[in-house]
Amino acid sequence: MGTEPLQMALPVTLPDDETFASYFGGEASLEVTHLKTTLATLKNSFHFTYLCGLADSGKSHLLYATCIHAQELGLSTILLSLREVIDFGPAVLDSLENLDVVCIDDVHLVAGIESWEKALFNFYNRFNEPGKSLVVTADLPPSMLNISLPDLESRLAWGTTFQIRSMSDDDKAEALVKRANMRGLELTDECARFLLTRLSRDMRALLDVLDKLDHASMAAQRKLTIPFIKTTLRL
Repeated sequence: MGTEPLQMALPVTLPDDETFASYFGGEASLEVTHLKTTLATLKNSFHFTYLCGLADSGKSHLLYATCIHAQELGLSTILLSLREVIDFGPAVLDSLENLDVVCIDDVHLVAGIESWEKALFNFYNRFNEPGKSLVVTADLPPSMLNISLPDLESRLAWGTTFQIRSMSDDDKAEALVKRANMRGLELTDECARFLLTRLSRDMRALLDVLDKLDHASMAAQRKLTIPFIKTTLRL
């Protein structure tokens, strides 16, 4: 392969509304403040951030937001979802050191896979230089991932680690209302809670539903009410 990284997750696929501003933890949260600071001070140092949390903790949202913010600063970036690219093999990491910011989602999925562990360790060493930022996510801290390669576990533990708590139903309802407002769509707290009681509580699925309701509301020139939601989603 040439010098260009194999881009399995292109920046253009990033959700344009998954920004630091829409993060449920808020722009003033420690994790957002840290990530913004690392991008602003990239020139003179290497930054490594490890975000761990279970499903619906918002850690993937933070990766999207990091990439979007990096692009706004004129930095080259890529987001790799290991869930999506694991079958392509560790070659997807080749030449990523040519970029400024690399975000890797769900590192826990390759724990215990020798080829991936070696590739991640080697990439870390190639990338570790001033002007670079690496942000990874996993469901657990490095010491609990059952990593076979001690050197990789050590590298993952070197970063600034944030334990991201899972979103409660109140958090999800608030996030849905906030995301709707950012789209210019009025979603009441009552409607948000109705969606949570009748649909999957997976945040990504809920946001897909919100997108569908947004289009339906615009097409019908109707406000979002529980009867309208029931009709649109056939509940």
